[in-house]
Amino acid sequence: MSTDNKYDAIVIGAGPNGLLSAAYLAKAGHKVALFERRHETGGGLNTDEYYGFRFNLHAIYHLMAEKMPAWKDLDLASLGVRYIYPQVVAAFPFKDGSSLIFTRDPQETAESIAQFSKADAAAYLHMWEEFQPMLDDYLIPMTYELPKPALDQLSEFGETEVGAKLAEISEMSCLEVIDHYGFQHPRVRMALLSFPAIWGIHLADPLGFLYPLYLCRMMDAAFVKGGSHRLSSAIYRSFVRSGGQVIDENEVTKILTENNRVQGVQLQDGRKFFADAVISTLNPVQTFKHLLTKEEVPFALSQCVDTWQWEERSLFGLHLGIEGGVTYSAKNPRVSQAMTVFIGMETEDDLLDHLDRVDSKSTKGPEWLHIAQPSLFDSTMAPPGHHTLRAEAVVAYDPDWRARSKSFGDACLDLIREYGTVDNIVLRREVSPVDIEQKLTTMTKGSYKHGAYSTLQLGYLRPNDLCSCSETPIDGLFVGGASMYPGGMILGGSGYLAAQVAGEYLGEPVKK
Repeated sequence: MSTDNKYDAIVIGAGPNGLLSAAYLAKAGHKVALFERRHETGGGLNTDEYYGFRFNLHAIYHLMAEKMPAWKDLDLASLGVRYIYPQVVAAFPFKDGSSLIFTRDPQETAESIAQFSKADAAAYLHMWEEFQPMLDDYLIPMTYELPKPALDQLSEFGETEVGAKLAEISEMSCLEVIDHYGFQHPRVRMALLSFPAIWGIHLADPLGFLYPLYLCRMMDAAFVKGGSHRLSSAIYRSFVRSGGQVIDENEVTKILTENNRVQGVQLQDGRKFFADAVISTLNPVQTFKHLLTKEEVPFALSQCVDTWQWEERSLFGLHLGIEGGVTYSAKNPRVSQAMTVFIGMETEDDLLDHLDRVDSKSTKGPEWLHIAQPSLFDSTMAPPGHHTLRAEAVVAYDPDWRARSKSFGDACLDLIREYGTVDNIVLRREVSPVDIEQKLTTMTKGSYKHGAYSTLQLGYLRPNDLCSCSETPIDGLFVGGASMYPGGMILGGSGYLAAQVAGEYLGEPVKK
């Protein structure tokens, strides 16, 4: 066997988690090859440029930013990553000209809430105060630690007062968490429920432990200066600087095994590459059904993969290059300064009814949009005198999406114009769930988190209890994508954890 095609580790898929796994292993001194089907690395960290306009077609808000271990471990700042933190995080303009403003300052946010309900303003401050130690002591550290079985985790929560409060809301739905803290005003409740809802979370499912993350991390979300792809480019540079090899435009079509031990991979053109460890960042169906034969996958694991559920909700994106920009007609000028503007919903009932229509596929057009203009905060995102805009709608997957993308995009524009003025549009692009699926094939049915977030597909059960700690029943094969714990959303968790586990297997642990 030639040493040219022999590696310590092979990583399949060069999205953010694949890049992170590869970069950590290479930094620890391992010989690593990273295989990517597409012509570029980065996956959902995708920024396309057209005539000077830069569009973040997938990931745009980074919820963990400088919290992820890779920020310091890989010294991403020295590799060109700069995060931008707009002060106004979210704005909810209403048809009567009033608005609800969420900023990085909880007191400032409470003052905006007090326009509608002084009791809800006090509830927000109380909830925020309780959430912070939950995040600092448990939720953020847990994102970068291997998962524990649910009962063990709950037992650990019970050892402290903060943990006990987290355990209490963990069994609730997001709706019940809002009830638990006593919020009453329908506009305030709608806004608070919007933060998990935009990421496809079903508000009635018992996923209350996610709520502090989605609220508080959204209040500290950031743009990457120059576009999201700058983050993947920095991780790529770290990997290559450590001696890693990227082999792009080459699709892995088979994971090679012998006697239940991984041997390497085979490419579409028939070439074979060998390694002591293989990390797949693809989804479970691709890894265990497409790249392995039925005989190579243990029956119990195959059964788990057969029941894997994709997300019911995906996203439709309208991306605009505008000569001028968008100005909202709300009385409060800070609406036009927000990182994200939510339009279309007036009350909690409006939001819940809308999501029901999405799930039943009975929506006729966009009813609810969240809108960002990154160029307001980063002039590199558009030519002088111009702005970029991204409007997203939560939608159901439909294989015929492309046939109606143009008309749906027109309707998105109509909805935006109900809330403000849109100047001269010089560039436009729609991205439907079908476009997501066809460009990033790990996102089956537009499932941008690689699989639904449900009680049976989270924590120690993501993707299943056989693989959630990265190791699989096949010796030397590891998983490390968004379908593994802790999940997607550019958390930097799955790839980081896969590198830790694979590094220990190879005998040279990576830095923790």
